[in-house]
Amino acid sequence: MPLLLMMVAVTATRAAFVETFDNGSDDGDWHLSSNPGELLVIEPSGGNPGAYLHGTVDAAVPTWYVPTGTTPTHFLGNYAKLGVNGMSFDINIYAGSEVPDRAVTLDIETTFGTGDLTKGVDAYYIGTDISKFPKGWQTYSFPLDATSTVIPTGWVVTRGNGKPGTDADWQALMQNVEILGVELGQPGYFYPEWIWDLGLDNARIAKRYRAP
Repeated sequence: MPLLLMMVAVTATRAAFVETFDNGSDDGDWHLSSNPGELLVIEPSGGNPGAYLHGTVDAAVPTWYVPTGTTPTHFLGNYAKLGVNGMSFDINIYAGSEVPDRAVTLDIETTFGTGDLTKGVDAYYIGTDISKFPKGWQTYSFPLDATSTVIPTGWVVTRGNGKPGTDADWQALMQNVEILGVELGQPGYFYPEWIWDLGLDNARIAKRYRAP
C-alpha cells in the first residue's frame, strides 16, 4: 500500500474527538449541576494543560454530564455507527468527600426518544478507585465497544424497569445514546452529601472509523 494511503487508513481507524475547553469551546455543554447558583466556568489556565472546566456541586455522587438533548455534540448519538471504542476524561478533585468504595464510573443511558427512563436502557462501567483522592490531574479511561453484539466485559446493563439487560439491549443503547455521565461514585453504595470542587479537561471519545 502506498505510504499516503497507509497514513489515511491509520487516521481513519484512530479517529477521535477531544474537548480541551480551549478558546471557550465546550462541545457537549458539560455540567456538574443544574443549579445556576453553582460555579461552572471555563478557566483559561490550570488545566491539563491550558484551559479547563471548573465546577462546584453539593452532592453525594458528583457527576460531570452532557445534558439530555444537547445538539450538536460528539458525545451523544449513534455510537455504533461511529464505531466508538473508548472514552477518557481528565479530572482534578480539589475538594470532596473521601470515603471507602468510591470509584469513577461511566454511565450511558437512553430513553429511546420517550423521555421516560423506565422505558429505556442504562449501562455503566466502574473504573478507577478514588477512595483516597489522587493529587492533581488524573486521566480516567473506559473501554467501550459500541459495535459489539454482546455486552462487553466489565459493563453492567439494566432496563428501565430494573430487569437485567440483554445483548440486544446493549446494541439498541449503542444506536441511540441520549445521556452521558462521569460519576464520582459507583451504583449500590451510599455516600454522604458534600460540597465538591472539581475540574474537567480533555473529554475524549475515540472511534474505530469515521462515519460516512
